Amino acid sequence: MASVIKLWQFTDLHLHVRENAEELDPDPNQTALAQSNEIIDACLAAFLAEPGCDILLLTGDLTQTGHDDEHRAMVEKLRAVQKAGKRVIAITASHDYKTYGRENAGMLRSLYAEFGPDEAIALFEGGIAYVAQLTGNLRVLCVNDHGRSPIWLPWALEQVRLAKEAGAHIFGMTHVPSLPPSPIYPLISPGSMMEDWHGTACALADAGLRFMLTGHSHMHNIAPLVSPQGNPYWDINTSALVGWPGKFRELEFGDGQVRITSREIPHIPAFGELTPREFLRNTFDVVLVNLVDGLDHDFDLFIRSVGTGTNAAPFKKAKWIVKPAGRIISRITLGGVGRLLFCRVPREVRKRSFVWLVIEGMRNMYAGEEPYGPETGEGKAFAAYGHRLRRLGKKLGIGDFSAFLQSLIYDDSPDGEVTIPLD
Repeated sequence: MASVIKLWQFTDLHLHVRENAEELDPDPNQTALAQSNEIIDACLAAFLAEPGCDILLLTGDLTQTGHDDEHRAMVEKLRAVQKAGKRVIAITASHDYKTYGRENAGMLRSLYAEFGPDEAIALFEGGIAYVAQLTGNLRVLCVNDHGRSPIWLPWALEQVRLAKEAGAHIFGMTHVPSLPPSPIYPLISPGSMMEDWHGTACALADAGLRFMLTGHSHMHNIAPLVSPQGNPYWDINTSALVGWPGKFRELEFGDGQVRITSREIPHIPAFGELTPREFLRNTFDVVLVNLVDGLDHDFDLFIRSVGTGTNAAPFKKAKWIVKPAGRIISRITLGGVGRLLFCRVPREVRKRSFVWLVIEGMRNMYAGEEPYGPETGEGKAFAAYGHRLRRLGKKLGIGDFSAFLQSLIYDDSPDGEVTIPLD
């Protein structure tokens, strides 16, 4: 590539609006749904003002509920971008189907046809996947409709071959992760990844597709893989535009490689005096903090917090045991866990709250900032827990349980940026 080509990528915009504002459901959530409209407008304005950046990639969950009002508002915003002379290439995903239902996927695809599919140089089954030509020698493979079952894979491999034959570079974008954004992800959310994710990623790598832009997990993560044939591949998973840590991706193509970096969302008036990072951190924390505080001293608060993500009825029935057990759990320290497991915990972290470290670990995992390496007291404590619980790890199919537990609080690979060779 003779010149640098710059693109932006947003994912998981979760636009939550109603033409009649009284119809909005203020359900607690770890994303800033109440501010989604303002955040999206500010980010689109920033994109329009960005010099030398003419293409915006959107990787699904454009709306929160898939309500007609949300789709109308989103389409209007994207049309305004294109009328201003810049391009939008979009796919849709599970939240966008909530009203229409997956059986009416064609109707949903038609709503967004002008943002990629109408100009596609190749289509798979009416738009489940398509290829868009971005520049003369750069293409993007777009996998729509949540893309978990890789029925599109043989067609995609052929599209990669055709791109290489034409002397063009090609990369991919879909919604669900194609590689785990965290080692724990396949265990807690196996239905939120591509089926046969390892085999699919290896097939794409061997065909020559070097990376895939993804979302859905709301985690800011870069996961590498090398296929058995020695071919590299990266999954670039990006945090929700309206969630912690409030980042999106910038891609710069040139000299046979792409440099992918992270940008922070702009400030909006609804954040008040808080920075976007501070405001979104508070939003992310609220459910988790309420769970812990509720376990400690306010069972009704705990039930309301549990009810935001799962069925709280079993917890209500078991209040007699959940409440006292919860108080113990909410107050236990790293040293206390060590005593329970009969393992040694470094002195300097023995009094540290176990639950609050777990909460911090979750927050750090979503932000792509896991700092507690094997040399830290926290890392040593988790390694000791894993060694003591190694039999449990084997039952879960995890070979090195110490390394697995450490990976929940430490990741030595950079998640904010990466440079990937395209040839």
